[in-house]
Parts: sequence; C-alpha cells; structure tokens
Amino acid sequence: MDLQLDGKLVFISGSTKGIGRAIAEALLKEGAKVIINGRSGTAQVAKELESLGDVIAIDGDLSDPEDSEKICQEIETLGQLDVLINNMGIFNPKRFAEISDEEWRHFLDVNVLSTVRLCRYFFPKMLEQKFGRIINIASEAGMRGLESMVHYSVTKGAQIVIGRGLANLTKGSGKNMTVNSVLPGPTLTEGVSQWLKESAAGQGKTEEQFVAEFFKETEPDSLLQRFIKPEEIAAVVAFIASPLSAAINGASIKAEGGLIKSIA
Repeated sequence: MDLQLDGKLVFISGSTKGIGRAIAEALLKEGAKVIINGRSGTAQVAKELESLGDVIAIDGDLSDPEDSEKICQEIETLGQLDVLINNMGIFNPKRFAEISDEEWRHFLDVNVLSTVRLCRYFFPKMLEQKFGRIINIASEAGMRGLESMVHYSVTKGAQIVIGRGLANLTKGSGKNMTVNSVLPGPTLTEGVSQWLKESAAGQGKTEEQFVAEFFKETEPDSLLQRFIKPEEIAAVVAFIASPLSAAINGASIKAEGGLIKSIA
C-alpha cells in the first residue's frame, strides 16, 4: 500500500532510539523527509539511517523552553512541516508516596510540556495548510492509571486530552488536518530488552520463561502475551501520519496488545 507520504516533512521528538527511531525508519521507507531529535548524538543516528532516505538531525532538549523555541525555528527553516510526532518521554516505576514535587515537575516538563510547546508552535500553522498530522505517542497507562507509575500515567493521560482538545479545534476548518494519540502497550525497546536480560539472568531463567511469567502474573489481560515490537507501533503511526487516514481524528488508538478490556 502506498501511504502517499513521499516528500512529506516529518518531525519526531525523542527519535534516536526505541519507538521513535522505529517510526523514523518506517516513514523514511515511505519516502518522507524525516527530522530526528534527541538531546545529543542525533547526528550519529542520522548517519545510521541515511541509507533509508532523507534524514536530518536536530539536537536539543524539548523539556527546556529556550531549546524548544530554537528547535521549532530550525524545523521551520527546512520547509512546511506536514507531520508532527510527539514521541519524547520518560518513565520510572516508583511508589506514589515517594514521588517528590521535583520529580512530578520533571515528568510534566518532559512528557507534557514538550508536546504542548511543539503543538503550540505548529498547530496554528498546520491549520493554515492543506495538510497536517499531529500524533501524540501516549500510552495505555494514560487510560489505566498504573499504580506503579502514577506520575507517568498522569502525563500520558494529559497527552491524550491534549490530542482530543486540539482535534476539536480542527472542526469545520475544511483542511486535511487531524490530531490523534497512539497508545502503545509494553514494548520491547532497548531499555526493556536490557531489563529482561538482567531480570531473567538474576532469576536463573531464560528470557522466554521470564516473559511468559511476566505476562501471566503482571499483565494477564494482554491478548498478545508478549512484548510489542517497536516496528509494530511504527506501522500504526505511519498509517495515521498518512493522507489515507483522513477519517481518523481526535482518536485514542490503542496498540497495546488487547490488555485494556474495552470496546471503545
């Protein structure tokens, strides 16, 4: 299927590894011109991806207001931004009573305000264009409110609400403009892969045994009963980013392996 993304200019925050990098790879293969972003080392990742297509690196910390403004201005020098993917995020399992005000602020700066700043800059511009896609990479935690990561869950829920609120503002615009959120479930990123190896070794089990027990005990409602591959999330995002997805707007698209028992 041709996703009609050839030549579209895309910015992906937090895209040097994990889901963000997988999204960059998927969109480059579809012919998009992709701007990747990270706090540092972004040029090296761009070099690794250049065989796939036209990729540009922009270093900078989107949790910092001044850096955010510079990044937005640099993006604009590259042309009309067609697709904005808010992927940057952090997580850290921690007991609720132990989460300090400082850590709450840090999570809000990284996971929420990075999204707000990019949307505030580019959403009005996209409304003036003939095409625009904003995609927030949230999480099923934003719907479930994980007790092991309440602060993370709050920030992901906020991203979902931002997405719906902005989508409401596209009503009657007459533009091919959509704002959606994608909600991944447990995904096998580099960090999770390392955690699996260490945890399995520490318990004297194979990774396969550890994963099977993890899902049976921790995520028994998952229909997939395995970790999702980053490229599987990227495939969902690529479609939502494409002109073919025009009928999907204001949606929270669950890509969590069926662990949320809900038909909506």
